[in-house]
Amino acid sequence: MFFAVVMFAACGNKHQELTHEGARTAAEQFYGMLISGDCESYVNGLSGIVSCDSVAREEMLDVVSQYVKRELDAHNGIASATAVRDTIYADSLAQVFMNIVYGDSTTEHIMLPLVYTGGEWKMR
Repeated sequence: MFFAVVMFAACGNKHQELTHEGARTAAEQFYGMLISGDCESYVNGLSGIVSCDSVAREEMLDVVSQYVKRELDAHNGIASATAVRDTIYADSLAQVFMNIVYGDSTTEHIMLPLVYTGGEWKMR
């Protein structure tokens, strides 16, 4: 579960706001990228990924791709992800609590840490 909390990235949604709804929507979009297998977009949205060299970026892409494959093999993939509550802190940080439902009907509850920077939510 620690891996799931640490690994989620930001989406490229241009209509993001520093609001509860904005944070929840972004978190659901992050998981949507994983559900659709769009690991490239997922990695592109990681906070700090722009400053990483190409080797580190490729390694992160490989880690995310392996995670998606592992979830597919273990649970028939991720079926849905729903943000259920969040906390936003004054310094543009958020914690979004989510219910994850897997393809085999198992569920998991996670907390997704986000940071609001450059007009969009990113994964921390």
